[in-house]
Amino acid sequence: MTAAERAYTSDYSYIPPSTYARDFAQQLPDRSTYPGEGKGRTSRPDREKKIREVPRTQPKSPVSRAVLVRSVILLVIAGVLLVGTVWMSAKATEIKYSINKTNKEIRTIENEITSLKVKIEGANGIESVEEYAINELKMKYPSANQCIYIEEDAVVRDTLSAEIREKAYSKS
Repeated sequence: MTAAERAYTSDYSYIPPSTYARDFAQQLPDRSTYPGEGKGRTSRPDREKKIREVPRTQPKSPVSRAVLVRSVILLVIAGVLLVGTVWMSAKATEIKYSINKTNKEIRTIENEITSLKVKIEGANGIESVEEYAINELKMKYPSANQCIYIEEDAVVRDTLSAEIREKAYSKS
């Protein structure tokens, strides 16, 4: 059948079943009896009135089943990829948040270290040591008679500590 002939058939158009039955009834000859009636058969008027319906064929889909299955599979794969992309993006955001939080903690600790270094440098100054010695340890500056003078040409005794001990105990 050529394409031009198929254009006028039911392959491309949908005709409701009621139209088929009406057309079929017009084509039937009008018979009041069935053939072979005289041989003992009776007529069946109920069958005469009954019109056979032509089975309705479903119109063919322009998309074949294989193409439909492939399309569904591709849609499922695309959906899985989309969900995976969204999940990976959420995980990346979560990791970035964790990194930023850790960096903030590092900066806080570095600032604390810097301030402690400044305090240590200030506490190691001569003024702060002197203030601690005078106020906390109740130390005083020595008077002139409490000073020990060491000469370069002097005979070296056993130890310097022995000389300091001797002078300390002798005057007190």
